[in-house]
Parts: sequence; structure tokens; C-alpha cells
Amino acid sequence: MNDLVLEIIFATVILTAVTLLIFSGMRFIRSPGNGLLAVWIGLGMLLLGGLLGIAESQVMLKTIPVFNNPATVDIIRDFVCYLGGSIMLGIGMIRRLVSASGTNHFEQLNETLAKTVRDLGSSQELLNSIVRSSISGVMILKAVRDSSSNVLDFECRLMNEEAENLLGHSSSTILHKNIMKYLPCIRNDGLLNEAICVIETGLPFREERQCTHQGKTRWYNIVGVKYGDGLVVSFVDVTERREYETQLQHAALHDTLTGLPNRVLFTDRLAQSIQRSRRNVEYKFAVLFLDLDRFKIINDSLGHEIGDQLLINISDQLRTNLREIDIASRTSEGHLPARLGGDEFVVLLDDIENFRDAITVAERLQREISSPHTIAGHEVITTASIGIVTSEGNYDRPEDIIRDADTAMYQAKKTGKARYVVFDERMHAEVVKRLNLEKELHYAVERKEFTLYYQPIVSIETGRLVGFESLLRWVHPEKGIIEPEEFIELTEELGIIVPIGRWAINEACQQLGRWIKKYPQHENLSFNINLSKQELMDPGLISLIKQAIRNAGISPKSIKVEITESTFIDNSIDLIPVLTKIQEMGIALAMDDFGTGYSSLSFLHTTSMDYLKIDRSFISNASNKRNYAAIIHTIIQLAHNMDMQVVAEGVETQDQLAMLQALDCNFAQGYLFDKPLEPEAAEKLLIDNYRYCAAA
Repeated sequence: MNDLVLEIIFATVILTAVTLLIFSGMRFIRSPGNGLLAVWIGLGMLLLGGLLGIAESQVMLKTIPVFNNPATVDIIRDFVCYLGGSIMLGIGMIRRLVSASGTNHFEQLNETLAKTVRDLGSSQELLNSIVRSSISGVMILKAVRDSSSNVLDFECRLMNEEAENLLGHSSSTILHKNIMKYLPCIRNDGLLNEAICVIETGLPFREERQCTHQGKTRWYNIVGVKYGDGLVVSFVDVTERREYETQLQHAALHDTLTGLPNRVLFTDRLAQSIQRSRRNVEYKFAVLFLDLDRFKIINDSLGHEIGDQLLINISDQLRTNLREIDIASRTSEGHLPARLGGDEFVVLLDDIENFRDAITVAERLQREISSPHTIAGHEVITTASIGIVTSEGNYDRPEDIIRDADTAMYQAKKTGKARYVVFDERMHAEVVKRLNLEKELHYAVERKEFTLYYQPIVSIETGRLVGFESLLRWVHPEKGIIEPEEFIELTEELGIIVPIGRWAINEACQQLGRWIKKYPQHENLSFNINLSKQELMDPGLISLIKQAIRNAGISPKSIKVEITESTFIDNSIDLIPVLTKIQEMGIALAMDDFGTGYSSLSFLHTTSMDYLKIDRSFISNASNKRNYAAIIHTIIQLAHNMDMQVVAEGVETQDQLAMLQALDCNFAQGYLFDKPLEPEAAEKLLIDNYRYCAAA
């Protein structure tokens, strides 16, 4: 009885536990939760299965009929406990994962996957839309490979309308076909290799390249990007932009009038020649600096249009002669002519055999340039002064070569024009001296280091003092008195002659006013004032002279303005109106250095000079060269016939004075009477009522 009761109780507990576990698990599956309870239930069922296994081995339980059957126990243990427990444990774990945060994660993942699917679904349509709407030519190409996977060609999968326009083929012709047949430029211009490189490396290609298609050479901006086993190619015709850039670059490096290279391009080429000469001791080059002689006169007399055409003609001559020259350049670029500005040209003789070649070229160019130019019905003749510099000087900078060539050209002009001069170190020393002099002159103007000396002018008939020529002197703080021959020309080039001249005009008028007021017996005393071209072209000159005369309290008739013959001849058109205004003020005009010009007599009828001053060179040679005396006689007679009086300069001997008296010359000045004097010494002549007695 007790065994039966125990069997029934134990079986009931076991069955009740199993039932509860099963129903709890089923309830859990339907209810929300985080899976933790399911895990515990699953573990409990597995534990129960283990207990059943233990109970099966107990003798006491085997006496109970329900457990006496092993199959029944195995079913309960294996299927209910073990299998049910495993299922509950798995459900719990899954439920644990599919918790609130886990659910969000899976929902986000699901949404991302859904979006990706949608994007993938529309990507082809989007790509097609971009290609069709692009303002560039666009093609999608797929590689066509051989059995060894080598790219042989490309199949066109897509192309837009702009690509059709640029290539001259419709999409119906090329689409889904190998394109090399239709676009041989891909192979011919090296684009096939670039496309293969993009596919193999994955690196994009971008370049502006010149391509020839259907007989036309154009510039394209090409971009290639890998796309699957092929690429997307975008291309734009940039030919017009490239041509415009080329025009801009040409304009930046060439002279607008002549089309020759300008200073920038020439300097760059010259720098390359300097570098080449350093690498190769056998390499030689030379630079010619050309300046047209008397070009300003041509411009002023015939007009700027004629002058410009002359420059164009000269440029054409340089191009032609350098192409046909016997001295061939051994480099590909050849000899280079250029225009620096105005009437200045330079020539680079590249890779010459020897430096004598530079002289040969200079002589030939001078012959060609000096030949007559027929322009607009005018026969224009000009010559060129040429400076030559060779690479023998081992220069470091192109600017130094151009500077020294300019210096040599300047020497050619000084020694008579229409010739060439080869630069040497002596000239360099003169250039350094000149640079120092320029600096010192600027300081001299600031510090007012100038003074006036006065040389007496006497009447040949009476020997009496009639006036002075005021002469500028530079009182250098270290070098002492510097004569005008050493610095006047440089002051004109530097543009500082005008302020110096203004001071000199005021100072001379003030000095004359003081002397006339102090010595009334010399009320007819006059001053000769020298004026340069720049001073005469000063817009304020007339008012300056009027003001200086008024402030000094003197008469305009007390002033004589001297202008050199060469200055007048070179600038007569510009100067005649100014000189006329000066004469209208009552001031006399004197032609200085008469006889040194190249047309001394021919222009006299165009002027109304009051005085002619015979140059000292005629006076000094008159005693030993009879023809000079004859020339002096002719000048004096011609001047008198034109109501002009004559002043002889550089009179140093009594014989010279006697000759001038015999030729009826009016006035004289020179060391025979006195040298240029400081104001105090000149004033002493007034005090002593100077008279040259030997002239009586």
C-alpha cells in the first residue's frame, strides 16, 4: 500500500511539473518579454530530464508501473524534458536578443537594406539621367578583351547627345558596338593606353589633350573614371579657350607693333643661353643691341605712322636676315630678334662658331638697315648703331648682358653713329663711374652744389666789355670744381637739367640786376644764358623768364638766350614756337657752336637768330689752315647779310683777334680776354671798367 501511494505521488509530481513547464513555455512564447524567463524554464526542463534519468536507475521507482516501462521514461525524458528544455532555452536566447534595443537595431538594419535595394534598383536610371543631361560629352564604355584578358577595344554602352555632336557620330551608329572603328583617334592619340591604365589601376585620368578626329585637330579636356570592367569618359572641346590662351601668351611675350619677341621673352631665352654656356664650354653666343640713328627726326618730320611702318620694316629685315644668315645656329630655336621698345632692338646669336661671327652679322645688318625704305611715297633712310656683347664675359644675369650691350651701342653713337662697338671692361669701368656720377648729381641738386661762372664777351672794334656768358659749374665737396662737359649731358638724360636750369636763370638775372644797380655805368651790360632742349620744352619756361627778369629789375634786352646748332636742327619743329615767344619778349637769340652741324647754312633762312657764335674749332685752326679762315669769312658775311651779329668763341691769341678784326667780326670771347670767372673776379672787371687795350 505504501509503495503504491508513493508511486502515484511521485508520478503525479513529475507529470504536473512537466505539464506546468510546457504550458508556461507556451504562454511565454505568446507573451512579450526579454527572454530571461524562457531561459530559466529551459534550464529547469533540462534539469528535470536529468532527474528522470536518475530516477530511472532507482530500484524503488522501478517498482512503480509507470516507470517500470523504460520506453515511457525515455519519451518523457528525451522529448519532453531534453527537447522541450532545449527549445525553451533557444527561444529564450532569441527572445533575449530580440529585446527593445535589439528590435530597434534590426528595424534599422531592415530599413537600410530596404533603402539599398531601392537605390540599387534606381541607380541605372539615375546614371542614365546624369549622362543625358550633362553639358559634356559622356560615354560609358565596357572593355572588350581577348582570350588572355587583354583589352582590345571598348563597347559603347551609353552616350549622350553632346558626345554625338562632338564626335560626329549618332548613338545609333556606335551604341553596343566596338568603337575603335569609329574613333581611331583613341588608338592614334594614345588614349587607349590611358583607358587601360584606368581600368587596371582604378586611378582616374584627367588631361587636356590634342586629338585628331575626322581630319580636324582639336583640344579636349578628357576625364576617365573606372566603372565596372570599363570606364565612364567625359570630354569637353576646349579648343577656343586654348587658342585664346595662346593669343594672350603671345601678346604677353611679343611686341604688339612688330610681332617680334619682347623683353620678357628675350630675357628668358638669354637666361637659357647663359645656363647652356655653363654646362658646355664649347657653346658660344652673342647679343647685338641696335638703336636707329635719328629716328626721332623721322617721327617728327614725317609722322608717327611713317615711323611705325619703318619699325615694322626693320623688324621684317631682322627676321629675314637671321633666317638667311650664313652663320647657322646649331640649336633648334635659332637666332632670336626682339624689340625692347621705341627704336631699340636686340638680337641673340645662338650657338655661334666664334665671336667674329657677331661682327659679321652686325656689319650685314647695318648694310641692310641703311638701304632706303619706301613708305607711303616717302624714301626714308636710317642707320643703326650697334653694341655687341659676347658670352666670353661669363655673365650670370641676362640683364647685365643687355645693359653692357646698351653701353656699347651708346659708345657707337658717341663715336659717330652708323657703326658697331664691342663691349670691353674699360666701358664697364665707365659705366660704374657713370652710375656713381648719377647718384652724386641727384645729391648735388638736393644740396644746391651748383654755381655760375662768368666769361667776358668783348667788342672786337673797341675792346670794351659788353657782357658775360653765364656758365654752370658743379662745386663737388670732394673733387672741387667740375666743368659742365663732364655732367651736363648726363643731367639731360636724367631729367634733372630743368630744375638746375631754373635755378641758373634766376641766379643769372639776380646777379645781373645787382651789378647794374651797383654800377650804373654798365647799364647796357648783357648776360648770355644757355638753354638745353629740355629746358626750352619746359611749359613753364616763358613765365619763369618773365618772373626772373621782373624780380631782378632788369630789361629783357639785357638777356640773350643761347641754343646750340645741333639742338635746334634736331628739334626745330618743336622749338621754333618757343623761340618765337622768347624773341617777342625782347630777348635776343644766339646760335651757339655754329659750324659743327651737318647742315649749318641750309637752315639759316628758317630762323630769325640775332647772333651767330662761331665754334672754337674754326678759330683754333684758322691760323694754319687757310680754308678755315675762308669759312669764317663766309659765315661772317652771310650773317651780316641776314642782319645777324657774329661772336667768335675760343679766341686765345692776338693773331686770331687780328684776323677777326680784318674779317669784320663783331664780338669775341676766349682766354685771350679771360677765362670763366667766379662772381667776385668778374665783378672786379666791372669795377676796373675793363677794356682790352691790344685790340685798339
